[in-house]
Amino acid sequence: MDPLSPECTFTTEYTWCVPTYVVILPKITGGISAICSAYLAKLMISEKKQTPYHRLLLNMSIADIISSTFVHVIGSWMMPRGTAPLSSGNLITCDVQGFFGQILLITMPYLNASLTTYYNLIIRYNWTDGQIAKVEKSLHLIPWALGIVLSVVVLVAKQLVPGTWGCWFGNTQYPPDCDSAETCVRGWNSTYYFWPIFVVILLAPSYVMWSMYLVYSSIRRLEKRMATYASASPDERRNRRNSRKVMEQSILFSSALLLTLLFAEVEILISEFGKPIAIWIHVVLALTFPLQGFYNLLIHLRRGGNSKWKNRGLSKRLSKLLRRDGRDRERDASPQQITAATTPATATCQITEKVSTMSVEKVEVKDPQEETNDNEHTDSFDENPRV
Repeated sequence: MDPLSPECTFTTEYTWCVPTYVVILPKITGGISAICSAYLAKLMISEKKQTPYHRLLLNMSIADIISSTFVHVIGSWMMPRGTAPLSSGNLITCDVQGFFGQILLITMPYLNASLTTYYNLIIRYNWTDGQIAKVEKSLHLIPWALGIVLSVVVLVAKQLVPGTWGCWFGNTQYPPDCDSAETCVRGWNSTYYFWPIFVVILLAPSYVMWSMYLVYSSIRRLEKRMATYASASPDERRNRRNSRKVMEQSILFSSALLLTLLFAEVEILISEFGKPIAIWIHVVLALTFPLQGFYNLLIHLRRGGNSKWKNRGLSKRLSKLLRRDGRDRERDASPQQITAATTPATATCQITEKVSTMSVEKVEVKDPQEETNDNEHTDSFDENPRV
């Protein structure tokens, strides 16, 4: 059916029966996202000291450039002629676009999951860059491997069909009125492929939400511990604010992913229940779904980009926070607690217990003059920017 014909209304079963502006919108938002991702990639490459954070964000930016360009900007031009406004392709171009689009549809959420894993390792488990380096390749390669393998499966099974403004994997047939393997050139028996892959895609945002809960709970426990044992000095209040900023940064990256996928999942579920998709859902999807790169750039610049926070390493901030917590506990200890450690062995056990409780890898003993100098520079950070 011609999408521009009077018979093609928004309540028909044809998912590509949409007005022309719905097809044009993702070309604009996708172009914005690609430009933002290219600029973000430039920022990541220009960093003198590369950390896992920079490399993961660079990987996400490259994936978004490919996705925004191939799926959203080119969009309907690669769809079979007559299946959507501005469509001028054929089944071969549809397969090419759908293949790359499906790779990125799976890879992007799992790259976000890799970023939240990184946040968890450094915030919750106090991992160093050296420890993260041992698993960093997996954080980069697993999302791409998963996306490529599943995309090859749907390509070989001929499950890539025209969608609203591009070709991708869906639980539909092409042509829409086909009823057998002979008449359906694409999408026959799509249910057997669609739901397993749909569940795989949903696992990524589910993991991201769970991971962000762990990050939030870790920061909350740290704040409560500081509120109990630390003095309410300006430096302490500043450190607590810094720890919360780290948590907010990680949650914002996760929220960007959820916002990107939300209306796509809503549209899929509505169509699966056989209900007509309102035009406003198409419009909101065209405005939000292609903008992952735009969200990532805003979140990165929120933390100061490459200037304001350049020397504020996350691990340095948290380790200083924990060390000051330990010093405050020792300073606030009662005389009875101090005199209780009457032997060197007892003192050693108490120090070991404090180190174990605070999860501090290294405890430095300073004379009063050095500690004064350290307090004067509490807000200085190392040259290894992570978050």
